Amino acid sequence: MEAKCVVCHTRPAAFRCIQCHKPVCDECAFKDDNGAFCCRECAASYRAFKQAQVRSPVEPETKRGGRGIFILVLILALAAFAAWRLRLLRLPGGAPPGGERPALEELPRRPAGGRR
Repeated sequence: MEAKCVVCHTRPAAFRCIQCHKPVCDECAFKDDNGAFCCRECAASYRAFKQAQVRSPVEPETKRGGRGIFILVLILALAAFAAWRLRLLRLPGGAPPGGERPALEELPRRPAGGRR
């Protein structure tokens, strides 16, 4: 089933309005340098839309690289902190004066009675 023109309702549509996407026939279409429209109002709206785009273009995605770098640094800092907490890294000041950690047998035992 072919779409009928929304203006005359008799002829089959040859175009769709660029602004509102309604079907319009070749004879009823309002044509200008931007394309075919169903009416002058749609043509004016489309023209205003295009002019607004030229005045304030959308920022390209590449300008948001700072956020990605910040997230990467944050993840690396959290990974380093987790490794330090799990004693996987030997950071300066974290080891005993001899440089080596004492063996389990050399550690003092806690008194029986719980933590303090």
